Amino acid sequence: MSETTMSKALVFTILRHAEDFPWRVQEIGLMGLRLDERREYRLHVWNPNLSAGDPPIHDHPYDFTSAIIVGEVTNTRYVEDAAGDEHIRLRYSLPDEEQRRSDTVRLSAAAETLGEGDEYRQLAHELHASWQQPGTVTVIRCSWGVARELTVCLRDGASWRSGRARDATREEIKSMSARALEWF
Repeated sequence: MSETTMSKALVFTILRHAEDFPWRVQEIGLMGLRLDERREYRLHVWNPNLSAGDPPIHDHPYDFTSAIIVGEVTNTRYVEDAAGDEHIRLRYSLPDEEQRRSDTVRLSAAAETLGEGDEYRQLAHELHASWQQPGTVTVIRCSWGVARELTVCLRDGASWRSGRARDATREEIKSMSARALEWF
């Protein structure tokens, strides 16, 4: 049995019993479950229909590899480019995301669409945004580094959305896991 087949079988089992686990949600349409005590592996169930607006362009406090278990992800990477589109750039340090400073930056983008069995690697400092089909399930492996300043870039008119997670409600867990199970 391949590692992908085993991962998919394990994720299917978790989702069938999703209400038995301590899920967290973020307002970008993400429900996550830590899979180990070291915070290295995390299971993500995506439903961008629950998000207000497009996902923000952002970086992370860790490098990660994301494996698509089921569904589809379009990951768009952004780099500074004088000919790119202008964005408002917000910078902050954890844990106080309310204390942020802003300026503007021009960014250009390159998108990549990935499906079941694919994976991509994202370095902590790289800016990206991702779009998922509702019910898409991914597993990320985080490589934590030294805490540093984080960045979110917004198009003109977009508003700040917190990166903080909260406990998922029983109804959110049932709804999002049911949508994910449709892919199996």
